[in-house]
Amino acid sequence: MSHKFDPASMEKLLRAERAEFQPVEPLLRLLDPRPGERYADIGCGPGYFALPVAERVRPGGKVYALDIAPEMLAMCRRRARERGLDDIVVTLQNGEHTIPLEATSVDGAWLANVFHELEAPLEFLREVRRILRPQGKLIVIDWEPVEMEMGPPLEHRVPREAVCEALEAAGFGGLATHAIYPYHYVIEAVRESA
Repeated sequence: MSHKFDPASMEKLLRAERAEFQPVEPLLRLLDPRPGERYADIGCGPGYFALPVAERVRPGGKVYALDIAPEMLAMCRRRARERGLDDIVVTLQNGEHTIPLEATSVDGAWLANVFHELEAPLEFLREVRRILRPQGKLIVIDWEPVEMEMGPPLEHRVPREAVCEALEAAGFGGLATHAIYPYHYVIEAVRESA
């Protein structure tokens, strides 16, 4: 059973202390977004990562900010508008098993603090693979399965080995892990062509 973040607590996702333990810059370096490219932030919340990526893909790019919670999407939209990014950030509500984007429509995607919430991880990763162009990059960031004061309950955290197995089963390759955050693992994967 997955553990869902309560949208009523969305302000926690924008606290200054998050920037200390999960700064945006390391993700930007891994993704290396360029003007004109298209990205999907799956489980975008209030746009913590989506908005900085949007700033890097203009002109001509898009960031599809996806979430199952309408409240999160509303806040992300508002924050994008305030930063003059509403022509780049497109908010869309995804389902538990579906992403409302066309096949091979994005250059890259990421799931930050979301994997442990997935009800059917393999099915969902196949859906993520569908929207990525061949050789498109996926970054999975999630909580290390160790006891700590913040984050989801320990019993809901997913070990990185299980995430890697699911990624390979869903058709991703080129897996690499990056030790860039103190409380999270970061897994980079590529959508293989076959």
